[in-house]
Amino acid sequence: MPTDLSPLLDEDVIRVRDRSDFELPFSRGIMATSLLATGVPTHEAYSVAKQIARTLKQEGVREVGADELAGIAADELANGPGEVFAQRYRAWRYAKQLGRPLVVCLSGVSGVGKSTIATRLALRLGINRVLTTDAIREVLRTVIPTAVLPELHVSSFERVPAALAGDADGFALQMRAVSAACTAVAQRLVTEGRNVILEGVHLEPGAVQRELRARGEKAIVVERLLTLDDEGVHAARLDKRRRDQPGRKGARHLRHLPDIRDLQARLRDVAGQRGVPEHDILHPEDLTQSVVDEVTGILHTHPQPALAVTT
Repeated sequence: MPTDLSPLLDEDVIRVRDRSDFELPFSRGIMATSLLATGVPTHEAYSVAKQIARTLKQEGVREVGADELAGIAADELANGPGEVFAQRYRAWRYAKQLGRPLVVCLSGVSGVGKSTIATRLALRLGINRVLTTDAIREVLRTVIPTAVLPELHVSSFERVPAALAGDADGFALQMRAVSAACTAVAQRLVTEGRNVILEGVHLEPGAVQRELRARGEKAIVVERLLTLDDEGVHAARLDKRRRDQPGRKGARHLRHLPDIRDLQARLRDVAGQRGVPEHDILHPEDLTQSVVDEVTGILHTHPQPALAVTT
C-alpha cells in the first residue's frame, strides 16, 4: 500500500476508525469538506473543523470512531453556525450511510454556469465524478458518422441542413441520442455503487430518472434545470467567456444568443411538463441545500437497504 494511504500512523496523530476498522489520520481539511453539504460557508466549515481538532486534543483523544466523530461534528455545528446546520449534517450522514448511489442531473443551455455550479456542487457533496454531455457527444461523434445522425455533428443551437434532416427536429434528436448515452453511463456507475453529477444542454429533463426507474435501478436521481432569466446577464457571461476562454467559442455563442434563449424556453417547457424543478442561477436559494434536502426527503420517505458506495 502507498505510504500516503497506509493505516500505520504516528502516535501523536488522532486516528479515525471507520466501520471496517480501517484507520486514517484526522484531517481538518477533510472534515471541513464534509461539512460543506450543510450549506455552511466555507470559512465557517474550516472554523468548525479546527474546533473539532481542539476538542479532541483537549480531551486527550487518540482514536475515535467515524460515527462518534460525526456526533462531535454535529455538536460543534450546533454550538457554532447553528442547530439547523447540525440537523442538515445528521440528515446527510444518514443519506450516505444508506448507501444508495446518487445521480445529480443539471440541464441548461450554454452560458448559465452549469460547469461552475457542477464543480462546486461536487465539492460540497463529496462527489468526484462530473461528466459533461459535450464530452459524451464528442465520443458519439467519433463512432456515428454524419450521414447516419447529422444532428449530432452540429452545435445544439444550430439547425441541421434540410437536405439531411428532412422534417426532423435536430435538437430533439441530438438531445435524445446524448441523453440515452448519459443514461447508459449513469446506469453503469450506479451498478458499481458510484455517485455522479451529469451536466449539459443535452440532458433531457426527466429522462435519466425515468430510464433508471424503468431498468429497476435504486439510485437517488435529483434533477434541476439551470436557467438565467436575465438576457443581459446571459449575454455578459458569454462575452466574458469570449474574452477569457477563447477555446470555448464565446463569440459564436453570442451571435446565436437568440437561438440559445429559444432552447432555454424549450427545456423549461419539458421540465415543467415532467416536474423537474427549475433553478435560476441568480436566485439566492442555495442549490446545494436544495439538492441535499431532496435527497434526505426521498430517503426518509422511501428508505432502502444499504449498499456499499464509493464516491
